[in-house]
Amino acid sequence: MLYDTYISRIINKEEKMSTFALKDARMELKTTHSLKEMLKTAATLSGQDLTSFILASAEERAKSVLSDYNSLSLSHKDQVNFMNALINPSKPTKALKELMSAESLVER
Repeated sequence: MLYDTYISRIINKEEKMSTFALKDARMELKTTHSLKEMLKTAATLSGQDLTSFILASAEERAKSVLSDYNSLSLSHKDQVNFMNALINPSKPTKALKELMSAESLVER
């Protein structure tokens, strides 16, 4: 059991290290001593150095935030309404027809 955990940590460490191979940007941050110690302890327990631990955690959180921002979640009712609008679109209004036939500013 301990051997499996050790091997798993080695594999995870190698995977995480390869993620940050090309480092050409620098970041600095200030924190409290207690938070730094907590982060160091967590990094050690996860088999990483402090920088790798912080970067991996920040990357994971950033991906989560961006994923939430870039995705659309609809309630069941809203999903049904959305699908109905796609399947049975309303007829374009006169104003919409005029807008769509107008010369595009982008094409100039």
